[in-house]
Amino acid sequence: MKPINMYVNRSTHPRMISGDKYSIKQISIICRLSGGCLHNRFGFKGEFNDDDLRSSRSANVWPILETKSDRLSASWLNRRLV
Repeated sequence: MKPINMYVNRSTHPRMISGDKYSIKQISIICRLSGGCLHNRFGFKGEFNDDDLRSSRSANVWPILETKSDRLSASWLNRRLV
């Protein structure tokens, strides 16, 4: 069985002890970020900092540029053919 990767905390997060080791699962629970997001940010690093724990800004960055006809067309294209 593969051992769990542990990362050294170099952040100033108030709910974490500086210099202590945490798994991605623990960090995701504490910081309320997805494990996949953290995994991509950490890469092959052995430690993490405040930049790695920033909140995701992907929500509502680009406005949805759909018209009413686009939504109607998509609703018909997503239906089953049978």
